Amino acid sequence: MKKKIVIFSVVATIIAAGLGIRTWLGESAADPVSEKTSSARPEADAAPGVTLDAEAMERGGIETAPVAQGSRKAETEAIATALPAQELIDAAAAISAAKAQAEKADASLAASRREHERLKGLHADDRNVSDKAVEAAEAVRRGDEAAFLAARVGLDAVVNGARRRWGDPLTNSVLENGPLFRRLAEGKEVLLRVASPSGQRLPAPPTLEVGADAGRSMTAKLISVSPQTDPRIQGTAYLYTVTADGVAPGMTLAVRLPSGPEEKGATLSASALVWWQGKAWVYAPTATGRFERREAVGARQVADGWFVPDFPAGPVVVRGVQTLLSEELRAGIKVGEEGK
Repeated sequence: MKKKIVIFSVVATIIAAGLGIRTWLGESAADPVSEKTSSARPEADAAPGVTLDAEAMERGGIETAPVAQGSRKAETEAIATALPAQELIDAAAAISAAKAQAEKADASLAASRREHERLKGLHADDRNVSDKAVEAAEAVRRGDEAAFLAARVGLDAVVNGARRRWGDPLTNSVLENGPLFRRLAEGKEVLLRVASPSGQRLPAPPTLEVGADAGRSMTAKLISVSPQTDPRIQGTAYLYTVTADGVAPGMTLAVRLPSGPEEKGATLSASALVWWQGKAWVYAPTATGRFERREAVGARQVADGWFVPDFPAGPVVVRGVQTLLSEELRAGIKVGEEGK
């Protein structure tokens, strides 16, 4: 009898311990850490977005700023190729050598002309020199004239070749050793050939916004129409210069050429955009603690941020957009799990 009582007591103890463990686990599951750390909640039948309380907004560093309304011309994508400066340097060396040869020939011709004229004068003055001396001086002069003409033809050929390759403004800078050529030769700037799409002759603005690495935008300055086009595109090409900051010869960069009437819209700072599912999004405050997610349709990079056509006026979040997207997605997952 005592043995049965002991067995019964042990079983009862095990059952009680099991119930205690189950109760402890249930209480823990009902109070997850995620519910304590996130205050984001979705809004039923509302535009995409998220609602945060004041504490969550402060913790996420959420800041807003008004967008800059304005207008910009419609643009068409084009390709900018960074050209190696060595070809231009080689052309400058060839021009310099041809100029030196022409100057040397010019100096020789001037000297032989003076000598010929001197001997001719002496010959005329009671034949103080022989006919043979005058004839020899004339032969030297004629030879120097021929050498000078050949040197000039050679110089003109080199210069004209450079003009057909680089255009007049850049070639003139090479001839004068001007600032434009020196900046390119010293590697301070890079020469770009910007080609418009085939079959289109788009105007070339004085400056262009060029997309560089890490989402940066740089300003390129127009030199002239390029005598040579890009063989890959066959469209009208232009020569620009841009600061050699992360741009190396051979790189292909994205640019946009004006191609239509002006578009109204807003310029947003780069920190206002967040990329998700291959699209650009912006968060705009619509009520206290409520941030609506809006697609930045047609956003294109400009020098001072991103221009979004037809974007409405008003403030947008400029700091903490990634936090808002994360909170919105997490709130959506939570709602989906509760609905199961």
